[in-house]
Amino acid sequence: MAVQMPGPDQLSPGPLRDLVSALHELYRDAGKPGVRVISTDIKNRQDLRDTVSHETVSAMLRGEGLPKWMKLECVVRVLAARSVERPEPDEVVRRFLRHWLTASDDPDSANRVRAAAPSEDFVAPPVQEPSETVKSAAQAPNLPARNTDFTGRDLLLDEVRRRLAAETSFPVILYGLGGTGKTQLAAEYVHRWGAAEREVVWWVGAEDPTVARIALAALGERLGLPANRDLRQTVQSVIGELERGRVSWLLVFDNAEMSEDLLGLLPSPARGQVLLTSRDPNWASIGAAIEVPPFDRAESIQFLRRRGRDIVGADADRLADRLGDLPLALEQVAAVQAATGMAPAELMQLFDEHMQELLATGRPQHYTNTVVAFVRIAVDRLRVRAPAAAYLFELFAHLGAEPVSVSLLQSGAGVQVSAPLARALNDPIQMGRSVQTLRRFGLARLEQGTQRIAVHRLVQVALRVALDEAALERGRANLAYLLAQANPGSPDDVRTWDLHAEIAPHVVPAGLIEAGHPPARDLVVDQVRYLYRVGDYAGSLRLGDLALAAWRETDRPDVSQALEELAMRVTFQRTETLRALGRYDESRALSVESWNRLRDSPDYGPGHEFTVRAARTVAAHDRIYGAYADALRVDQETLEHCRATTLPAGEKDELILHQMNNVAVNLRLLGDFRQAFAIDEEVLRRRRDRFGDRDSRTLLSVSNLARDHLGLGHFQQALELQQEWLPAYRARVGARHHHVLMSARTVAVALRKLGRYPEALAAAREGYEASQAHFGPDHEHTLAAMMTLANASYAAALADNQRPDEAKELARLAVARYRRIFGAENPATLAAEVNHAIILRALGDPRALDMDRITLSELQERLGDEHPYTLCAAANYALDLSLGQADDARDLLERTLEASRRVRGEQHPDTLACAINLAHELRNTGSSGSAQELLDSTLGTLRRVLGRDHPSTINAARGATAECDIEPPPT
Repeated sequence: MAVQMPGPDQLSPGPLRDLVSALHELYRDAGKPGVRVISTDIKNRQDLRDTVSHETVSAMLRGEGLPKWMKLECVVRVLAARSVERPEPDEVVRRFLRHWLTASDDPDSANRVRAAAPSEDFVAPPVQEPSETVKSAAQAPNLPARNTDFTGRDLLLDEVRRRLAAETSFPVILYGLGGTGKTQLAAEYVHRWGAAEREVVWWVGAEDPTVARIALAALGERLGLPANRDLRQTVQSVIGELERGRVSWLLVFDNAEMSEDLLGLLPSPARGQVLLTSRDPNWASIGAAIEVPPFDRAESIQFLRRRGRDIVGADADRLADRLGDLPLALEQVAAVQAATGMAPAELMQLFDEHMQELLATGRPQHYTNTVVAFVRIAVDRLRVRAPAAAYLFELFAHLGAEPVSVSLLQSGAGVQVSAPLARALNDPIQMGRSVQTLRRFGLARLEQGTQRIAVHRLVQVALRVALDEAALERGRANLAYLLAQANPGSPDDVRTWDLHAEIAPHVVPAGLIEAGHPPARDLVVDQVRYLYRVGDYAGSLRLGDLALAAWRETDRPDVSQALEELAMRVTFQRTETLRALGRYDESRALSVESWNRLRDSPDYGPGHEFTVRAARTVAAHDRIYGAYADALRVDQETLEHCRATTLPAGEKDELILHQMNNVAVNLRLLGDFRQAFAIDEEVLRRRRDRFGDRDSRTLLSVSNLARDHLGLGHFQQALELQQEWLPAYRARVGARHHHVLMSARTVAVALRKLGRYPEALAAAREGYEASQAHFGPDHEHTLAAMMTLANASYAAALADNQRPDEAKELARLAVARYRRIFGAENPATLAAEVNHAIILRALGDPRALDMDRITLSELQERLGDEHPYTLCAAANYALDLSLGQADDARDLLERTLEASRRVRGEQHPDTLACAINLAHELRNTGSSGSAQELLDSTLGTLRRVLGRDHPSTINAARGATAECDIEPPPT
């Protein structure tokens, strides 16, 4: 029965109208079958996941709302099967899925659902439902291209689908010998069913842990998750998001080597599954294992007759028998036969000759040897017919397992490589022909979307056996020149990261660490830095350690100096990476060792660029460990060396400005905010003149100046300056950059100091969560952000007359972590103790007295009597003493107020807090006249400095005492 219905033109323009229009077009292509016929087909077909009534089909065609995806998919598949155009059903389904996702994200679609629509089959989606925001990831962009020559394996595919659907099967493992087609089987499953049945499908190359982590981090980008400074933390965020079960997902881990590292990358099931391919049968102990055997004979014959040229059944049977039905070997022989036109008998004769040669060398007969024999045949033919393709293929004996892009190889054009290869690299047409020749011979695949050349891992192994030493060395040298030429350098520049990422999997397999080509070794150093910059600290350490082991043991006098400098650059990076991992003791020891060696070396000396860099890291560790005076001394000496250097003027100026910045950091930590302000003001002026307002270095100086204002008690100036430039800073380096996060913390502190507690609490909470995600839970910046949140939570709770229970727990946890990581006497730990005691005192906890007494004593010993931290601790300890030792409290406050006026100034808010408390103690000890005079003058100053409506002013007028908390600046 045909149906008469309004067309889509009667709907308002928008995604829903586009969806209905596409459905009408498909309906017409299917010959306009009756709606009841369609619904009957849907009910009767066993391969569809749902049933759909004819009323629902009619409603879809009339555009009466957004149908549920499962219902729409069923209709689309039936119409596609009936279409006279005979389209690929999966492609049609993917096209409609894109329409449906666009409509489901459209806020107006919800308003277009008419009352007549059958509501159980239609949805009016919320605008920002979490699962909808990630559905665009359903068609994963990193899936391997579908193999149009895929043959057979129907029973295996059915078993994979059944196991993936079973809740008790996790993960599902495809294991077997190399070359049996595990990857092709997984890819075919995903193309056939996975993308339609799961909202998120993602392919993870798992042979190299770094590549696997980068792939998962890229999934995080697709899911809209924030990146983390540490790649491992980013991956954990992705895993956590999948485990929350807000979307259905499938991860494919291809060629997975069983290891603790990789096991840690498998999410728990939730609404998802993992399909894993491996040659390692030990995976069967942790999941549902499916062995992938060679083809059965019928599949082998079918494949050879389909892929080869004029191969009759009897020849196909003999070839399959000789090749052990191994799919990869069958692919090789069919491709070579099709490319060369050799008769099967001639091909078999060549194969037998090469196999005898292999067996004569004592190699065991194995699948690899089968492939080696045909690789040798292919290489021999290539050298005669297409020398450029042969030289191109030789590179893959030394490349990693990941595909390599044509553009990466061509970016190395112009260097001194073998002539046939050079001609191909410089001529895109000849390069294209060479790649196509490798495809015809079955040696490589070209991924059309990314233009990456993929060579099977087993073929790469076979190629290393098949090539003689001269060819192996030629390929290795050519590849070293190409990769070195392709190296973009500048690993700190985010614009170079894509190319660095392409190079990364090939650095070690290509032997670049041992290469005699100096630019190749420079590439290794850049890669060590790049891996650090993208947060793969483990990968950076691993590559750096390999390089250091090779370069420190060399006996070649002609390159020893160059290698020593390369090793030093890697060592500098190693100290940064260890520090980022929280391995502070190792990092500090390595920094001090390098600095001492360079200072005492006649080849370097105190003023050498490397010595200056080492000195900076030593000073940075001194700051982390609380040795602020030592850090200042080192940085001031280093500044003098920078001023005396003979570098070109531009480089010298930036070196000096960088070092002036470090001196100011030390001064802030020592409490000398006035001198720090003067230095930061000069650095900011000079950087603005040289780099402009929006350069990241200029913006860092703006943030430093805001921190100086904060330390000087200029809270409004700090807030206005930081808020004015923070958006530009975010736009320049990213919202999760560690300098941006520290600048956002300045905003949170300033808001609290200005009495804007709700805003401060929200900003502090956001900053802590971002720092936790970016740095990890134990990093110094995360702990500082936790303490800032504790202080903000405490202030907000007291303002609302609530118990500061959250603040108490945050402070307790921060102190415990500071103690564990940095030690009990570190000034940062002691500052956290001061804040913790403030909260305990407000809760009436008697432990505050002893905590303040001990902390004050340790701060006096570590930083001196007049450091701002010590003055805060003294003022707070006096509050403890006032409960029973009023005279002692008064005497301590008098000394503290005098020192605070000298160190921080008469109008600093902490000085005024100390004066308010002293006025109370003077009254308690019988000096009422002096008390009132001090209180009146202090209240007048508070009104001028903080304003009449500031909580501190109001509380002082009401007769309340004041606390002095601590917010340490970044190290």
